[in-house]
Amino acid sequence: MCFGSKVVDTTTKQELPAWLEDEAKRITQMTAGITDMNSQYVPYGGERLAPLTTEQQLARQGAVQQSQAYRPDLQASRALTNMGAAPISAENISQYQNPYSQAVMQTTLDELERRQQISDQGLSDQAVKSGAYGGARFGVQQAESQRNLRDVQAKAAADIQAKSYQQALAAAQADKQRQGAAGQQYGNIAGQEMQLGGAGLSGLYQAGGLGQTQGQAGRDIAYEDFQRQQQFPYAQTQYAAGILGGMPQPMTTYQQQPTAGTGQRLLGLGIAGIGAAGQAGMSMPNFFSDVRLKDNVELVGKSPSDINIYSFNYKGSKDKYEGVLAQEVLWASTEHDGYLMVDYSKLDVDFRRLN
Repeated sequence: MCFGSKVVDTTTKQELPAWLEDEAKRITQMTAGITDMNSQYVPYGGERLAPLTTEQQLARQGAVQQSQAYRPDLQASRALTNMGAAPISAENISQYQNPYSQAVMQTTLDELERRQQISDQGLSDQAVKSGAYGGARFGVQQAESQRNLRDVQAKAAADIQAKSYQQALAAAQADKQRQGAAGQQYGNIAGQEMQLGGAGLSGLYQAGGLGQTQGQAGRDIAYEDFQRQQQFPYAQTQYAAGILGGMPQPMTTYQQQPTAGTGQRLLGLGIAGIGAAGQAGMSMPNFFSDVRLKDNVELVGKSPSDINIYSFNYKGSKDKYEGVLAQEVLWASTEHDGYLMVDYSKLDVDFRRLN
């Protein structure tokens, strides 16, 4: 019977070198540790945003103050400009007239009166010498002298008043010009205050911004260090895995081993009986009867030639059979794949199924 010959199977197996397999296990354990779902999130405990610097705070306060700093000068500029643009009134002129004009005019009139009196005295003296004093001609001459005095006095007074008016008008106009110029100056000052104040605030903002930028850079560095610290285990694992990925492919080994014999196959599959023998390619009346393949072995009788007859079931099967034990009839037994088979044609016992 050829079914008992041994068949050799070839198995191909890929394996890692022992040291590489240990390293792969270590990396896998590292990965399992850092990806543990029970791991707690670690928040960053440092300061993320740099606060306003002292310069920035001063600049902010100064900006509020500077927004109102121009108002007094601007108001003064507006007032002076309005005064300078207003028309000159008689009241304005009277304010600028020389307070001594009346005294000068009165002195001039008195001087003219005095001179007229001297002139009149001369006429009287001449009239007395000529014997005409008190006459009609003298009276006419005296009246004409008085009229001339009044004309001269009126003309002198008018000249003095005109000069006083012109002087007052010129003074008022000059004052108006000064007021307009002062208003413009105050307006310029207000604008300069805004420009200079803005420049100062800009300087404060720049200085404060530089300090804040520096402070923010330090905070960003600390936060980046924290992130790198959190990512360090992942980076280590990734780096190590990359090294392993660059290693040579796992070695291939070949293993050759005999396949299980027919008896082993029957034992492993729990197949028994005539059908099992037929599936295994065995010719009748040879059956596996090795005690190692059987369970629930019970002696049920003896054959005429005094051979023990047993009931049993093959391991892995509930079917019950009746036959002999190969170990007790070695003259009728042969070995195949490590197990004994019995040729029942040499015995006075039949192999049969009981259920």
